[in-house]
Amino acid sequence: MVSIISMTVHWNRAVKVVLRLAGLGLGTLALLTVVGLWYSTAHGYMTWWLSSSSQVVVDGVRSGFLHVNRDHSAVIITRTDLRPSQSYLVGLSGKKSLTHCGNWQAPRLSAFPIGDVNPPCSFFSDGSDLPVVDNAELSTLTARPGFVEFQTEHGKRVTASW
Repeated sequence: MVSIISMTVHWNRAVKVVLRLAGLGLGTLALLTVVGLWYSTAHGYMTWWLSSSSQVVVDGVRSGFLHVNRDHSAVIITRTDLRPSQSYLVGLSGKKSLTHCGNWQAPRLSAFPIGDVNPPCSFFSDGSDLPVVDNAELSTLTARPGFVEFQTEHGKRVTASW
């Protein structure tokens, strides 16, 4: 004869073991993820981009947002006056650079990482695959700490300050 009480005890014990194993597995996965992100960041394989309380203005109208990398050596300016939105990578240290990010747009997150293996903004991405492309003109770039301004091929003046 099998008692219902003993079956319930064995069932509860099995559920507790399964939940403990699931919790241990999820904890291990979280720890490995955190260690991987820390290692990649510490060794320069990944750069973190942080949202800035900034003002992005296109021809006098506020329309966009900005992210600054952790070292403050570059910014990603995203224009929201066009559809789809368009992002530009501006290098601030050493020789100034200005790159259109093609069909990639910076997310509206407060922080996001970009790895060094396949960065979304490179000189290979000029936005030629977009329906409306407004590439920046490097010759018009003015960049100094806390301020970037440039003109696009369609004559738009983009100004960002933070």
